[in-house]
Amino acid sequence: MDPLNLILLIVVVIIGWRLRSVLGTRHDDEQSGGRADAYRLNADAFDRKPSREAESAETQSQTQSEAQSPVDEPATERPENEALVEGRGLAYLRDIDPGFDEAGFLDGAGRAYEMILTAFADDDLSSVDTFLGPDVAEGFAAAIAERQAAGQKLDTRILRLDRPALDDARIEDGTVYLDVRFRAEIISFTHAVDTPPQEEDLPAPSTAHDVWVFARPLSSDGPAWQLVATHAA
Repeated sequence: MDPLNLILLIVVVIIGWRLRSVLGTRHDDEQSGGRADAYRLNADAFDRKPSREAESAETQSQTQSEAQSPVDEPATERPENEALVEGRGLAYLRDIDPGFDEAGFLDGAGRAYEMILTAFADDDLSSVDTFLGPDVAEGFAAAIAERQAAGQKLDTRILRLDRPALDDARIEDGTVYLDVRFRAEIISFTHAVDTPPQEEDLPAPSTAHDVWVFARPLSSDGPAWQLVATHAA
């Protein structure tokens, strides 16, 4: 190799090494949306206590109205014999119910997810009872009673909640069922009622993957959507 070219090559290598040592390299966990960003979202949302006696009835009514409005659908024409309407898939739902507001429903589902988890951790489901189907309400109430009997308190903090995704839809016996997938970065743990946790001793955040099933009658005069089942994704 020509001596001049060899010298130039050595200079390029040295400069490259010095730039790398100063700037470093980019890792995947430094990208936007990584866990470092998780601590910025909804950190204060769970300090709200919507059902506390200190709140006025007007504030409670407004809170519940805001949570319900996105998931209430406008009146649309429905088939006369709904029991005979059965099918599965998002395309089928959009065909049978063209008035369905998917974006609005998912916004409401995200708020319902936060409100229900908060109420469950607070041992008070009164602020979300209209969102819960009978079986889910019974299961949550039983879990709260068992926790209280053991002298335990649940602490749940949602650090980040991704936008929910509509996984599937089906219509059975005149009822619409929607499977909604949630992904959240949370801290959730139990502790003795008389032993508040120290912030420095909190467990590390974990990623929750859940699918919640919401249901309502296909009829236009049916109630708001209710949570009828939950399971891990």
